[in-house]
Amino acid sequence: MRGFKVIQPLSSQNPEKQRLLPTIRTMTITYTNATNWLVQAELLANSGLTDLTGGKDAGAGYGKAIIGDFSIMMPAAYSLVRNRNLMHHETISKDGAWVRYVEGTRLDLKDVQFFWGSAAIAQADHTLLHEDKSKKAELALESILADLAVLNIPDGVKLSISLSNHNPERWGQEIKRRVSGTHTFEHLHPVTRSIVTKTVEIAVTGIYPEGFGSIAHCLFGEASLVLDPSELAIALDIGSSTWLITVFNGSGAVIDRHLIEGGAGELHSMIAEALDKRNDHISLISRDVKHSPTLVNQGIVSGTFTYGGNHLTVKNFETEYSQCLDEWWSSRIEKFANFVTNGNYLDRAKYLVAWGGGVAMPVVDQNLADLGFVVLQNPQFINAFGLKLLTEIATGA
Repeated sequence: MRGFKVIQPLSSQNPEKQRLLPTIRTMTITYTNATNWLVQAELLANSGLTDLTGGKDAGAGYGKAIIGDFSIMMPAAYSLVRNRNLMHHETISKDGAWVRYVEGTRLDLKDVQFFWGSAAIAQADHTLLHEDKSKKAELALESILADLAVLNIPDGVKLSISLSNHNPERWGQEIKRRVSGTHTFEHLHPVTRSIVTKTVEIAVTGIYPEGFGSIAHCLFGEASLVLDPSELAIALDIGSSTWLITVFNGSGAVIDRHLIEGGAGELHSMIAEALDKRNDHISLISRDVKHSPTLVNQGIVSGTFTYGGNHLTVKNFETEYSQCLDEWWSSRIEKFANFVTNGNYLDRAKYLVAWGGGVAMPVVDQNLADLGFVVLQNPQFINAFGLKLLTEIATGA
């Protein structure tokens, strides 16, 4: 494979230098503001591309996808448009969209309209996929169509894609049935704001267990671990709902797994509850406000540690972040330590590697680095990177 970035083992000389974050050289671009998103949307629509490969990680709190050379992340949320008489409800943004299924292989979806991502969360009646894992399979096509709408793919594209699921034995064939085929759909054009119609032909090249793409990325992708078949690595995936520990060898085989409940989403909820208990209310209007974990997360991601966007609700939560993080981190890292030591994995591991959106949070990334973890760049997209790699291997791309 080309473009390897070799990660040095824990036992290598000059370990502090070797534990610096590895650089993953990639064409994939994450757009973080509307201007760049609109530029990207216009470029992709006029690219003339006819064949794309991709990887889709349904995630818990957020779905992540790599389509062609572009990445996209949206809240994993769905809302069905039940009132067909609604007018001017169509919307699109960099992390949410309205979609109408016009016709195609999925006859059951004919003329169905739905919101996805932030557009769904804005509706009073919406479904969060992490609350019902079966929805990750049942709404797999809707999730992909929303990604394609926000990316503004050209009409007539053929997409080959691999997906991950928590239980591929149970849901694999069902996902293939729901996603594969030809689908014509409508969405709002990001630039012209007019409704456009697209047709896409989707081929599902594989359904893999959650985290399998991440292992593939580490062993065979650009963040390559030099690991013999007899050697072990310990991976920690901090997601929205859980900490997932995976012990794997150089052949990619999973030796053991352990799930710790309470991912980054629980930390966000702890901070929101701490803000609820504050007695520094600015006005009577904001006195009984129940703080949103989603807005807490936005403040963390932005690096401002600021809650809310107006003078009635805005407040800094650095103190709450620090206090809640200590409690959240200490209890879970202890459980991690118990599992890897009791299983006799820690002494045998050549690498400790971390991925998932939670590992990039302030302080968490440094805590992991201090413990000797290699924290991969763009950690929330690692599984999607690997799934796309598996698609390329399957199709010979």
